[in-house]
Amino acid sequence: MSQVNVVMCAGFSPSARVVRKALRRVSESADIRVISPCPAGAGLGKHIDVLASLDPSRTMVVEGCDGCCGMQSLIQYGIIPSRTVIVDKTATADEKAVAEAEKKILASLKEMGA
Repeated sequence: MSQVNVVMCAGFSPSARVVRKALRRVSESADIRVISPCPAGAGLGKHIDVLASLDPSRTMVVEGCDGCCGMQSLIQYGIIPSRTVIVDKTATADEKAVAEAEKKILASLKEMGA
């Protein structure tokens, strides 16, 4: 199957760090393109173009909290992703939290046929 675009949480909370660590692991075994919404949110043209051109059927969002910054960024450009994963809130970015997030992400990718 073709590559899946993954728009990731842009925060720095422990849960956001879990998202980044889990995506780093997932990227070793799955064909994903990880995208941060921050540059587009700052108004940088080429990054806005990247977000606006994403195929919704091949795009998922992985959020570190219910603030859903990744989803909100996509909605600004008319993109509704195929899947949204919100990792469990955690006080520490420990191995258990990363492993659980990795499982959730991989399950969603599998549902997308990746």
